[in-house]
Amino acid sequence: MTKIAMIGAGSVVFSRNLTGDILGMPEFKDATMCYMDIDKERLTVAGNLCRKVAKALGAKPKIETTMDRRKALKGADFVINMVQIGGFNSTLVDFEIPRKFGLNFTIADTTGPGGLFRALRTYPMLSGMAKDMAELCPRAVLLNYSNPMSMNMQSVFRTAGIQAVGLCHSVQGTFDQLMGYIGEDPSKIAFTCAGINHMAFYLKIEKDGVDLYPRLFKAMADEKIRSTNKVRFELMKRLGHFITESSEHNAEYNPWFIPRGKQTIAEFDIPIDEYLRRCDGIVDEFARLKKFSAGREPIKEVCRSHEYGSTIIHSIVTGKPAVVYGNLVNGGTISNLPRTAIVEAPTLVDRTGMHHAQVGELPPQLVAYMTPHVNQHELFIRAAQEGRRDHVYQACMFDPLAGATLRTDQIVEMCDEMIAAYGDELPPLPARTLVPTSGKRFPKVDSRVLRASWDKVQESAESHHIKDWHVLGAFPGTSGKTTIATRTPFDALVAADGSVDLKAAVGGVKWKAVKAAKRGFVDLAGVYGPLSWCVCWGYAEVESVHAREVVVSCGSDDGIKLWLNGKVVHEHEIGRGYNPEADKVTVQLKAGVNRILVKISQHIGGYGFGVSVPPANF
Repeated sequence: MTKIAMIGAGSVVFSRNLTGDILGMPEFKDATMCYMDIDKERLTVAGNLCRKVAKALGAKPKIETTMDRRKALKGADFVINMVQIGGFNSTLVDFEIPRKFGLNFTIADTTGPGGLFRALRTYPMLSGMAKDMAELCPRAVLLNYSNPMSMNMQSVFRTAGIQAVGLCHSVQGTFDQLMGYIGEDPSKIAFTCAGINHMAFYLKIEKDGVDLYPRLFKAMADEKIRSTNKVRFELMKRLGHFITESSEHNAEYNPWFIPRGKQTIAEFDIPIDEYLRRCDGIVDEFARLKKFSAGREPIKEVCRSHEYGSTIIHSIVTGKPAVVYGNLVNGGTISNLPRTAIVEAPTLVDRTGMHHAQVGELPPQLVAYMTPHVNQHELFIRAAQEGRRDHVYQACMFDPLAGATLRTDQIVEMCDEMIAAYGDELPPLPARTLVPTSGKRFPKVDSRVLRASWDKVQESAESHHIKDWHVLGAFPGTSGKTTIATRTPFDALVAADGSVDLKAAVGGVKWKAVKAAKRGFVDLAGVYGPLSWCVCWGYAEVESVHAREVVVSCGSDDGIKLWLNGKVVHEHEIGRGYNPEADKVTVQLKAGVNRILVKISQHIGGYGFGVSVPPANF
């Protein structure tokens, strides 16, 4: 019987999805699923959710929960790591200390000071787990999903000789998105992608031997398409190849966008502090799932995710080969990157394990884009293993975003403050005499104070969000082609004055009353389940004491169309995560009741929306 240990299973959405993928395969319906987390409450929720998943799939696994990592690892065949050390409070430190020095981020989980210090505080746990695996389950395979992927995989591979691979969904997820731009079925297209995690590039995209890149460049000329991925399309325009990770990530991987100031940030729709807002959303989602997991309501449908984890487990156990994209030690796979680098490339999986396919040389401009980050990965692992504080400074100095924003003395001072903030959470980093510190002393940060400050700012913004909505959906669309232009039964019923009969069924579907969560987010996935390629509607009423001009803010995941009193005032077809301030439109409210109608297009992943209307100022 196969034993699969999930470490950090308190990431309940992820552990639930991976459990569904694994138990959905006939070979693993009686597997042992062991969930481990240091947070007892989250562990309980994870276990309950996975029991519901098993029941929905007709599987009868042995389900174990434990707070003891060594117990979870003992005898495991596969170990899945999804741990984020420090959680939201540590992430706040990653954002707020650099912000004092003028350095701002969107995600901060892969590169720069944020990615570096996340890797440093993960190193003790991850290297310790690798040693435990070598002792307790030496034949097991580690599947790592935690960021920063490349630095974390350096921690694993340079600690113990275990089988391991780093997994991300950016290659397959982005490829589906690209094929949607040109109207092709992804399953019928051949492609090769390679590089480093979050900075791999599609080297070849072909259909029946015909290069599809000219069609992608042509699609980029369509403003509706370009607006969905402005940073990445700009990179393709300049580098000749499309990159795997999202525009909000790549905006902070180079010196060309954020350091250029507010005008460039606005021009390329770069969501500063995006990850902090996402973390708030995750808190709300956990509260919903906690309530659901404790109740009797079953999971009605288990949708297969596009994660590679279950495919790898299946191939190694059954011997049926598969090709995925994995992060392994280079060893010559990409001939013009260091052999010790962690690279993401086509990976053959079978009973013998995981093996990169030979890629050869990458175009030099793509290597130039990756090289500063490969250097940071090497400086990180030497800092962690050798206690080299100077390598921490140097890793940040060579980061493109930090280097374009700060002087070297500012970078050193920032690093000293972050080292002090985390204290003994990091590996020991003694001062080096030949590379001086800032000479300043900093206290350990109380992350609770930072959290209270962040929450206060968010609470102030909450008063503008529309809380009470009715939603209608979800209406199915077509894979790769669903947009806000996709027709639904309700399109023909939109009234000239914006009024809606909330008691009427539309196409056999009734309106549902819902409450927006934090940041005004209406979680449509929470209402209709994890669907892809569909359209939903939302309706709300806002009362104004007098006629006035206001700036309405709205965010959506993915596209949005907005009506006010029957008139279309905004339309934005885009693939993106939710940001309540993503779009702004100046409108004229009338005295009395104002009717707001939204149409939302869902591509893949989560989906939802939010609208904010400032109160009257009098």
